[in-house]
Amino acid sequence: MIKEIARHFEMSWTEFEDLVKERDFAFLPVGALEQHGPHLPMGTDVIIAEHVCERLAEATGGLLLPGLAYTPSFSLRRFPGTVSLSDETFAAELVEIAESLFEHGVKTIFIFVAHLGAAAACKAAERKLLLTSRARFVNLVLPGYNEAIKKYCKSKRWHATFAHAEEYETSAVLAIRPDLVDMKKAVSEYPEHDPLFGAVSITWDEFCESGVIGDATAATAETGRKIMDHIFRESLDLVKRYRDTRGS
Repeated sequence: MIKEIARHFEMSWTEFEDLVKERDFAFLPVGALEQHGPHLPMGTDVIIAEHVCERLAEATGGLLLPGLAYTPSFSLRRFPGTVSLSDETFAAELVEIAESLFEHGVKTIFIFVAHLGAAAACKAAERKLLLTSRARFVNLVLPGYNEAIKKYCKSKRWHATFAHAEEYETSAVLAIRPDLVDMKKAVSEYPEHDPLFGAVSITWDEFCESGVIGDATAATAETGRKIMDHIFRESLDLVKRYRDTRGS
């Protein structure tokens, strides 16, 4: 009998076979194994991605795949402990995961991307499938997170697009896994902006001492719950829209 959340790695092959006869879609959490300041675990992005995917799987009945932590982390690769793959390696892995599961009945995989550094590889994999396969990816790259940060966070953002180990991510982990957060080590750091940031790839250790860009000290679990709820709702809406219009 399938559990309330259909977790792939907990299933027998017969449970899997029964599930995909009724539900031919899955959720794949994508995070990173990279520094998140002195106060957060390196698996922060995986924690966020798995949390949202668990809620999506519970809400829709879709298959929950194990999260992926070994992903591209080019800009943070020099911080101790960070593990980084090339975009090409990661995109190829994603394509093979999709094609393998398609063979067994999973037509669509919704990738929840909590790590922006992996977004380009996820897009490349989605496009590769469009050209070569009937398997499909739908990339959910933190839907609504900029709006949620603007609405719920009190601290000033360092960058309009990037948020790393600051109020948002610290609040998220406080809400999901507070046992992994050491707020005594939380810092506020607003590095000087390099005019070439974004135009060229600059490793973050060149301009950021702590690995935090913004104010981690402003984080609260309540803020984290509100942001996670917002991102979940936006993600669920996209899943429903896709399934309603694409039939999966």
